[in-house]
Amino acid sequence: MIVTLTPNPALDITYAVPTVTLGESHRVGSVTERAGGKGLNVAAVLATMLASTSNRTSTPTTTTPTETGTSPGAGVVAVAPVGALDRDLFAADLDARRVPHRLIESPCPTRRSVAVVESDGRATLLNEAGVGQSRRVWQLVTDEVERLAGSARVLTVSGSLPPGTDPDLVLRLTELAHAHDLLVVLDVSGEALARALPAHPDLVKPNRSEAAGVLHALAGTTDPAPAATATLPTAEEAAYALVGAGARAAVVSDGAAGLVLVHGELALRARLPRPLTGNPTGAGDALTAALAAGLDQAGQLPDGAAPWEALLRAGVAWSAAAVLQPVAGALDPADADRLAPDVEIEEIRS
Repeated sequence: MIVTLTPNPALDITYAVPTVTLGESHRVGSVTERAGGKGLNVAAVLATMLASTSNRTSTPTTTTPTETGTSPGAGVVAVAPVGALDRDLFAADLDARRVPHRLIESPCPTRRSVAVVESDGRATLLNEAGVGQSRRVWQLVTDEVERLAGSARVLTVSGSLPPGTDPDLVLRLTELAHAHDLLVVLDVSGEALARALPAHPDLVKPNRSEAAGVLHALAGTTDPAPAATATLPTAEEAAYALVGAGARAAVVSDGAAGLVLVHGELALRARLPRPLTGNPTGAGDALTAALAAGLDQAGQLPDGAAPWEALLRAGVAWSAAAVLQPVAGALDPADADRLAPDVEIEEIRS
């Protein structure tokens, strides 16, 4: 089973518009609202893929999720602190999408995240920062993760932390998971990831820009914001640096350029030959879901190039399939199956 933790969930609102012109009024073609935040998107993708009955030989598989998500062999359970006023809305939406969940009620309101997606796929995101949780809420969250740990193999922690959160929260969760023999996948950034690296998370998955921020945090220097792409370390450089700082393996994504994996002496690059047009906001979460599913199935990190290539092929295919959907946290398994054979993978030799 995979436990996905979302420290800073959001009510995701997606506006579809023909194009965005700054300073002008826009007529919205469609509006979608759903329980969101990166970890909940990961759980939703997993619930979809693990429940699919298609024969996906090129994607990782595991057991089918249950409605309650507490019995051994359940596929995924999402854990998140949610404001009391939004808890019923989140629960109803996740239930409708058949995503097993454990929502920790919080007195703090849940933030909103707005994606304005143009017809050519360009997305403009407006993300509220969120409100800091109390120590009591974080303790309840930690207790829930620990309760689920006995039935789980993998813990993912995804997304931002609310303002004022103890930056050692992710470190403590990593240590807790390892104490229960769980594999840990971290899709967090900045100081939170920098502080967690000494606990040797099994796999970290920032994008190139986020990885640069982590390296600045490790060095104690100021992270330029926004950093020009030309000044960022390459995905390969960032992945090697993250492994050098403590991660057992690192996957650094770089948009249409694909992703780079570093694990020990092995370095691989994976990508599609041509970028897809669509909504990229959930692509990284689908990648995290694929990586977590592969680790859940194997019970360990891949050993050697061939199993890593199979996992990265699934990761790129799931991520690309998510781009074809209008909202984050969704994909069509048939798209993932169709795209997987097109993924190009090469070994990076120093």
